[in-house]
Amino acid sequence: MDNKVSLLDTVPVHASQVWTEESADGCLVLVYQRFPKAWMTRLFSRWFSPQIHVPLEQYGSEVWQLMDGKRTTEEVIRLVALRHPEEIDFPQRLAIYISQLHVNGFITLQKV
Repeated sequence: MDNKVSLLDTVPVHASQVWTEESADGCLVLVYQRFPKAWMTRLFSRWFSPQIHVPLEQYGSEVWQLMDGKRTTEEVIRLVALRHPEEIDFPQRLAIYISQLHVNGFITLQKV
């Protein structure tokens, strides 16, 4: 039996260890702890920031805000693509973007 699930049939959910901040330009910044253990943060914070900041651009911020844990990936892609009809191959690009968020651990994908 094949247990494969289409990306479009999943619900993207923000990873619990990631939170957001707003940048000066109104876009979002994903923030997460650099070190998994508190002792590592104390030891290495002299040389490294204890948090990693990943700035999102306009489209990424829109995608992130629409991922509410209820909408499917297909719905998120459709809503963002409707806002930007001038963009070429936008649904495919958004699908790749959401896949990368998943691969990099910023979101989980739940089966519908």
